[in-house]
Amino acid sequence: MEKVTIILNEGPTSMRTWNGMRIAAGLIGVDMEVELFLLDTAVYGAKKGQCQPEGLKELNINKKIESLMEVGVKVNACLTCIEGAGLTKEELIEGLNITNLNDLAKSIKTSKQVMVF
Repeated sequence: MEKVTIILNEGPTSMRTWNGMRIAAGLIGVDMEVELFLLDTAVYGAKKGQCQPEGLKELNINKKIESLMEVGVKVNACLTCIEGAGLTKEELIEGLNITNLNDLAKSIKTSKQVMVF
């Protein structure tokens, strides 16, 4: 199975982040292995209890991450970014992999394609 690494850099209210997750779901749908990395402010999307602003409630990044994990997307969050954002592991959704840039490098090396949002 071919693998794609998707890197998200923007926070939970960004349409770029939402679109990256939509693409991840689509790639799973065509039998590709998908590994998603949350970097920079994208780690806020993995915080439990997200409440999107009025007008964006249907674009709940937290719930989208959980649904992606349910269908087989491996979701990773950068430990340095988590710490820099002032978050703790306990504040993050269950099943999230806490990783580092070495893990990202390995994923890139083994991927057919890399997408950055």
